[in-house]
Amino acid sequence: MRQITKLLATLALCVLLLCSVAGAFAATSGSHYPFGGEGVMAASMPPPGFHYRVYNTWYNPTQTNNDSGDNSGLDFNLDVFSSVHRFIHVTGIKILGADYTYNLIVPLVSKDISITDFGISDSKSLSMGDIVLEPFALGWHGKRWDASLGLAIIAPTGEYDAHKPASPGLGYWSGMLTLGGTYFFDEQKTLSFSALTRTLVNTEQDDTGVTPGSEFVVEYGLGKMFHVSDNFLVRPGIAGCAYWQLEDDSDDGPGTFADERKRAAALGLEINLMHLPSLIQANLRVLREFEARNTAEGSMVTLTLTKSF
Repeated sequence: MRQITKLLATLALCVLLLCSVAGAFAATSGSHYPFGGEGVMAASMPPPGFHYRVYNTWYNPTQTNNDSGDNSGLDFNLDVFSSVHRFIHVTGIKILGADYTYNLIVPLVSKDISITDFGISDSKSLSMGDIVLEPFALGWHGKRWDASLGLAIIAPTGEYDAHKPASPGLGYWSGMLTLGGTYFFDEQKTLSFSALTRTLVNTEQDDTGVTPGSEFVVEYGLGKMFHVSDNFLVRPGIAGCAYWQLEDDSDDGPGTFADERKRAAALGLEINLMHLPSLIQANLRVLREFEARNTAEGSMVTLTLTKSF
């Protein structure tokens, strides 16, 4: 009976989409924290001072997977470019032995999506997405370890319309808890393994009335730092991440079933280059997704630039 119900719902959805052309597709398929932004030493906060970081990410999934992890067979293509600007202040204030930190994240997002089977084609040029404000974060630094904790609010500042799949915003608020740690295998802190977790709790989405289920993300990396000269440090590494939707959505939405939870994983390589005199870093990470369920699957490239003051 459940399979018949899903089939009828799917057929109804197809008719709706074909009639409206620009109808919503998988309204709750996005996340306020697209994984893959961090990797090696993800859980290590920078030293006291001001830091500006920009994450430039290119993401091109070419298929959507069903609840079994198989290709849904849709003629689907999505191109996303995001330029995420992060402003970090690591203060000189100590709380429980940690550096008190706060930061602001402003994303600019460009999307181009097409689903030929449903007659969907939509695009949006670079526009502001949903802003992240993290007013409270703590970073600890031990002899052979680092640890971090943070609390953030994600506001629906980006434009959202359930009938525009390329909307840069998601139409709901989120709260995010960050926990992570880095372990150094040597006293010089050149060889490290780091893991950073994000737990998100979401509110009701505008237009659809659906509350997306809570989410959990882990990003990790194993890296080795080399002093190639007095001015340059190079740190190659292996990076990966995984995502799970922990709870069902509150209700079925356009293109989604409430109990079909999303999950995905990705693995790849990265390299970090730091110019010591200028305190400028460049990090390049390439990841390939796998084991995706009820979401898209593809590849992503992230170029992160950091300037410390």
